[in-house]
Amino acid sequence: MRDPTTSTVLYKILTPQEKQDMPGTNWAGTALDTKDGFIHLSSADQLPGTLERFFSASSGCGDVLYIYTFKRSSVDRQRETPIKLQFDPAAGTLFGHIYGNIDPEVDFSGPIEVKRSASTGAFELPPLEH
Repeated sequence: MRDPTTSTVLYKILTPQEKQDMPGTNWAGTALDTKDGFIHLSSADQLPGTLERFFSASSGCGDVLYIYTFKRSSVDRQRETPIKLQFDPAAGTLFGHIYGNIDPEVDFSGPIEVKRSASTGAFELPPLEH
């Protein structure tokens, strides 16, 4: 696995309902993000594990998810209230966390729709940028 702190892009996974509820500006993240105080992100190499851990078939999240791309350069974008990207330890590695509210219509690209495989039960990911 590549060092996640060197990734040029990170990814945010959303359920269909979270995608629908996400505003275009001033977003603090999902209910879990808000509870934890930061927006959870994963590197391309971390995505399969994140999907398995938090979005398994038994989690009730459904068979379709949306993955948004967050470019690290977006952290430095001029904004009313600065945000911070920090890599914190979790599950034996470092995960990217955004502290502060973002503007999804500017800070995210995508989404990529991913579907659960009927045969394996895992979400099928396309090739992703590192």
